Amino acid sequence: MDKFIKPLISIAYALFLAGCSSTGKIDYMVAGVGTENGNAIWGRSVVFDDTWGIPSGAIGCCYGETRATVGVYDQKFPEKVAVEWLDKSENRIYYGEVAIDKAGYKLAKTLPAYTWVSTGEIETNITPYLIIGMGETGEIKVWLSNTSSEMNRVGRVLHELGSGQAQWRENK
Repeated sequence: MDKFIKPLISIAYALFLAGCSSTGKIDYMVAGVGTENGNAIWGRSVVFDDTWGIPSGAIGCCYGETRATVGVYDQKFPEKVAVEWLDKSENRIYYGEVAIDKAGYKLAKTLPAYTWVSTGEIETNITPYLIIGMGETGEIKVWLSNTSSEMNRVGRVLHELGSGQAQWRENK
């Protein structure tokens, strides 16, 4: 009896760890950045899980929407994002890291359809959008959406998956 129980416990424990320790892979998603309207910044670095990132550069709009984007294929849904940006108006470099809620992976797989306002067509081929927002006083937000913006669309969802406060240093 003991010969069967120990292996069963080991298998159950391994499955438990596998289910809790990481998120699954996404076939395709888009990751992008945005900032508050009127808060032009220079994105220096946006890196997910220390492995892949978004080439950003100049960002002038819009919080909760994607501007500079990158399409990502067959990648594990990220668990953290590290960002750095320059706010020229304050001459500050902001930097920080935010944990991303692991529930985001399941949400990404079940995002709802939305409707195009101009045609009334229902879009059912949904691409997950992972959006990183950088606020004018150093706020960092991470959202998941079923589309890049609200423009010409009805039924957009925006789930907040993480937030934090960046630190800053003077730009010398």
